[in-house]
Amino acid sequence: MEEDLRNAILGAHEEGEDPRVALGVDSYDRAAIRITREMGAKAQLSIASLVPYLDFAESYEVLSKKKKELPEQAQESLRIFAPYLGQLTQVRNRVAHTRPMEIDDLAVVHDVARNAFSVASSFWVHLSGTLSKLQTDPAYVLGLTINLVTDPDTAPQHNLPAPDFDETGFFGRRAELDRIKKAIKGAYPVVSILGDGGIGKTSIALKAAYELLDDPKNPFEALVWVTAKATMLTVNEIQRISGAIENSLGLFASAAEQLGGAEAKRAADPAAEVLSYLEHFKVLLILDNMETVLDQRLRDFLLDLPMGSKVIITSRIGLGIENPVSLKPLSNDDSTRLLLKLARVRNVDALQGLRPHSLNGMVQAMKGHPAYIRWFVAGVQSGLRPEDLLRENDLLLDFCMSNVYGHLSESARSVLRSMQVLPGRRSQAELAFLNEYSAGEIQTSLLELMSTNFIQMQGTSTDQATESTYQLADFGKQYLDKRHSVGSLQRVMYEGRSRELSDLGMRLQAESTASPYDPRTLDVQGPGHFSTARLLRDALRSYDRGEADEALLICHEAQMLSPGYHESWRIEAYIQTGLRDVSSARAAYERANEIAPESATLCYLYGSFLVNEGVDPGLGLKLLQSAAKLAQVPPAVANEIAWAHIQLVISTRQSPVHHTPLR
Repeated sequence: MEEDLRNAILGAHEEGEDPRVALGVDSYDRAAIRITREMGAKAQLSIASLVPYLDFAESYEVLSKKKKELPEQAQESLRIFAPYLGQLTQVRNRVAHTRPMEIDDLAVVHDVARNAFSVASSFWVHLSGTLSKLQTDPAYVLGLTINLVTDPDTAPQHNLPAPDFDETGFFGRRAELDRIKKAIKGAYPVVSILGDGGIGKTSIALKAAYELLDDPKNPFEALVWVTAKATMLTVNEIQRISGAIENSLGLFASAAEQLGGAEAKRAADPAAEVLSYLEHFKVLLILDNMETVLDQRLRDFLLDLPMGSKVIITSRIGLGIENPVSLKPLSNDDSTRLLLKLARVRNVDALQGLRPHSLNGMVQAMKGHPAYIRWFVAGVQSGLRPEDLLRENDLLLDFCMSNVYGHLSESARSVLRSMQVLPGRRSQAELAFLNEYSAGEIQTSLLELMSTNFIQMQGTSTDQATESTYQLADFGKQYLDKRHSVGSLQRVMYEGRSRELSDLGMRLQAESTASPYDPRTLDVQGPGHFSTARLLRDALRSYDRGEADEALLICHEAQMLSPGYHESWRIEAYIQTGLRDVSSARAAYERANEIAPESATLCYLYGSFLVNEGVDPGLGLKLLQSAAKLAQVPPAVANEIAWAHIQLVISTRQSPVHHTPLR
């Protein structure tokens, strides 16, 4: 289109005209600067020599001044063209400056071109040939050399590759993209982008980097890209990439070469060489696919980063020393858009005419995974049936998940097995019981799994608090079920422990219903509390045996497992009261009350403590009155309220009298 606009300008002007008048002062000046920069003193500033140095928007603007002298069909064609000039110019400049494409770029350019051409085919000579070639042999574009008129790129130096999403353009994930850019400009020296294989980590890292290039507030002098990607997924196999970086030494050597050339690559200590560059220049170093080269050298390198430079890593596995941004699957709407764009770009007729219901079913089966969608479209394009690709996706699962599973500790794998056998949301305490782990052990395992995106954490609200629960991610579950199914003996073990926990929980719930205001009765709200309630029962038994220190240790373990379960703190308060440590008892009661202020039982027990220990009879009375308002209460609560009134009267005259609660 740009070539045709320039030819039309040349046809509408005489060579002898003043080029300043013909082109306009602004367009003339910009074209003159460009030709002089390229040709120096040899540059000729005539219309014929300057027109090739007009860019897209300038060519349209110059031709518009002569529009009335053009044939009627050409004028109509330009009128169709006009509303899209801004969009077309942005697309053209993205191509000229090797910036990533947006999802609608191809569609906008192609549709406007066809519509303009249909009105005045003789006007668009070059465009006619391009549209014809695109129709008969789309692959011809792979042999094109892009050489568009541009002004110097003032962005920092970089070696960013062309994104693999340029086939469709980048779209969606604006919130995650903004968060990554904000994190890069923040205090953390290392920012990680985490997610399953093929979820889009590399794409969003590249998009963020390219946007930083054009950000006038970009703090970096250079952006350096190094990838350790070792495999690529095709329709039929997972291919090894020849010459891929295999360890952190290779990674540092590659980064040193990008920063300082071949000599820097041969340095005795490439990591130190890279750190030296990062110290003397403000560099954003982007390390892609780090799960293949994770080792202590890499961690030490990241801990030694100098001020001013930053590192982005993309990985399926977190390091634990960075500011992480986890990528979630695409929404159904974005997944549908991606599938349809790919089908259109690749001319896959079998997918372009699908009914919405069928399309939605396919999208849901692919779980919002960009790599899955691309692999699926490529498979259909090669002649495979859509239903077969959705059913037989083992190759894709291996590509996305196998590297991650291989890095997991045995304790983390055990947690995954328990979640395979017992699907659904599970609390930290439940998983600890099923795997016979301490609070510290289960927290370490869950953190490891969270950093790999095998599991998802969600907040679950109860009547009294919000507690985190965990469940297998859809993609992780598919991979585990196909590649790491749980053996029969282990399945029996986990199911047996689950029944044991359920039976215990039912007994504790029955006790709670029978005598809720007994300080030794545990308030059990649901299955998520069963395991922690079991521990608290053990704490009470240890206290009864005179093992108070052991009892408090068990309480602290329960608090680590279920920090949002008020009974973990209330039982500690009960034991501390028995030990006459009133200050610690009150602190534990306060924590319990913060978690469950609407618990009538807790209000009664806490209020009784405040009154009977003479700590704060006024607050104690308020809590007791709250208990009476919150639920149907036994006479014991009314007796405590009466006793609290008496205590308040007595406290104005003499020291408080100790009272044993009425039962």
